[in-house]
Amino acid sequence: MHELGIVQSILEIIEQQMEIHGAKKVSRVDLEFGAMTAVMPNAIEFAFQVLTKDSPVEGAELDIKILPIKAVCLDCHHEPVMETYTPFCPECSTGILNIIQGKDEMRIVSIEIE
Repeated sequence: MHELGIVQSILEIIEQQMEIHGAKKVSRVDLEFGAMTAVMPNAIEFAFQVLTKDSPVEGAELDIKILPIKAVCLDCHHEPVMETYTPFCPECSTGILNIIQGKDEMRIVSIEIE
């Protein structure tokens, strides 16, 4: 379950930001993950609940967005959007796709603090 390690890293960043801004409590965290990262939102939510227990982040609302896979065909320039990766362009059937979104994104979009 690599989600546990991901949440640990997220919480380290949140703690750093809380210290920088003198925050006492976190009320909301918004996250984005690329579809190809294979992150399971339910596992992220579970790890978040477990790891934030008895901390200033406990009870914070967690919003997770999975970014779809977007690509550009280098042959016909079609820009398909896919929920799961397929190596062939749905327009011209070539396998010359450049993935421009949804591959390896893992980001904290925002942290709401009090």
